[in-house]
Amino acid sequence: MGYKLENLIYLELRRAGYEVYVGTLRNKEIDFVAKKDDRVIYIQSSYILTDEQTIQREYSPLESIEDNYEKFVVSLDDIAFPSNKGIKHMQAWNFSNLL
Repeated sequence: MGYKLENLIYLELRRAGYEVYVGTLRNKEIDFVAKKDDRVIYIQSSYILTDEQTIQREYSPLESIEDNYEKFVVSLDDIAFPSNKGIKHMQAWNFSNLL
């Protein structure tokens, strides 16, 4: 399911007119760096944030980024998690509202 969620996010970003890249920073991969005009969005995708180890794995690359562009973790969790160090959690079915 995880790769299908990544495909969905990629297609939604492209459909909305974003240029989409994979980012790397200090040996950490950022699933999507999306650019459109002056807007930049960093996105991590995860099937479900089941435990603290998974949460840390998904949030850590975004925490390493030292700019002030928007940062999101997108998952299929039934509940929305609160912001964590400025990184917002978004449920996948609400993702298109972001764009």
